[in-house]
Formats: sequence, structure tokens, C-alpha cells
Amino acid sequence: MLLSLQQIMRTGDGVGSKAIHLGVLLGLIFLLVLGCRSLPQEEKQETEKQWICPEFADLPLRQGRFDEAIEQHVQVLTQEPGNALSYYHLGYAYGQLGLYTEEVETYLQAVELGLERGDLFYNLGMAYSELREYERAEQAFIRAIEIEADYGENYRALGLVHCKQEHFHEAIEACRQAVKLDPEDPDAWHCLAMALAKVDKVGESRAALQQLRRLAPSYQLDPVLLKLFPVESGGESYE
Repeated sequence: MLLSLQQIMRTGDGVGSKAIHLGVLLGLIFLLVLGCRSLPQEEKQETEKQWICPEFADLPLRQGRFDEAIEQHVQVLTQEPGNALSYYHLGYAYGQLGLYTEEVETYLQAVELGLERGDLFYNLGMAYSELREYERAEQAFIRAIEIEADYGENYRALGLVHCKQEHFHEAIEACRQAVKLDPEDPDAWHCLAMALAKVDKVGESRAALQQLRRLAPSYQLDPVLLKLFPVESGGESYE
């Protein structure tokens, strides 16, 4: 059964989502969502109803054939250079192949053409993060929050980028909002625990870890947290 664009482009849903694990932060292992997400087709905003992405281009995208999807979307844009939605889908395909510079360029083209949606700016922020352009990633996530203030993952991504820049107090604020909006998100709790630990709020960090362990008992913790709370080595308990 084919998946919808909403399914392949929303974090954690279907083809195209990636494991919620991040690289090294200041020599630490951190976690970060790398999936993309999209609004359902039937819920298009008024500003994007003028754009239609043809089925022949979106079909390989839904099926995970990203090289072909790129070729088809480039063909669409050759004929319709003002199709912002096709630029958005093209950027997604680039990102799935790790072509983050191209992903950023096509997302920015979609924005220039007038496409304004939270998931676009979220994806743009993720691409900037992959390129280690953290200040630009931060601005993209802030714009995503301005458009979609009720998505916890926007705040979690912002918190992680704040951590990348060693802005730990700002990270705490963003992650608190993330867990408020989505209290079942273990990655947000992990980010919060790390940021709290970095400013020596050990008790609050432990409390965040208790929530994390409740949600995901086998969650792989950052080594710094393992050292601070050495549960696996027979040290103090989270309870």
C-alpha cells in the first residue's frame, strides 16, 4: 500500500522517517529528530492551493525512490518554475539523500515563491543543523514555531540547536515547552535532562530522566548522564 506525502514527511510516520538519534554535542552523544513532516493535502493553506505537484513526480517520492523523485520534480520545475510546492518536495528528496546544501537551496526557493508553512521551516532548520549552521537553524525553528506554535517537536529541535551553541538556559526553556506540548516525547525529556545537567540543576535533571525512563526504559542516554546517574553500574536509582 502506498503511503501519503503526509506519512512519508511527518516525523515518525512511514517511509522517509529516520531514527531519533543525534550526533556529538561538545564531545557528547545527543539525540535529534531527522524526519520531515507535511500538512495533509486536504488541509492546504490558502496560500498554497495555487500549487499542485503532479502525481508522476510525487509517486516515486512516496515510494522512497528519491533519485527518480528528484528527476521528476526538476522536470516539473522546468515547466513550472513558480511551483513552490514542487520545490518543497524536491528539497525533501534531496535531504533524504543527504544532499543538505541542495535541500536548503530548494527550500529557500519555495519560501521566496511564497510557501509559508511550519513544516517547511522545521525541515529547513534540520537541514541547516546537518550543515552545522546553527544560527540559521535556530532562526528557521523560531519561524516554524511562529507558524505552528502547538508542535512540541519544533520546540525540541530549537532546544537541541540552543544546546549546540551552548545556550543551555534557552535550551531549557524550549525543552520545557516541548514536554508541555508533548509529554510523551522521550527525546524532549532527554534534551531537557542534558540542558539541566549542563547548568548543574542535578535534581531537575534527575526528574526529567525519571519521565524519560517511564516512557522509554531502554533509551540510550548520553554518556554524561550515565556518569551523573550511574544506574546501569549499580549506582543511584532514578526512583
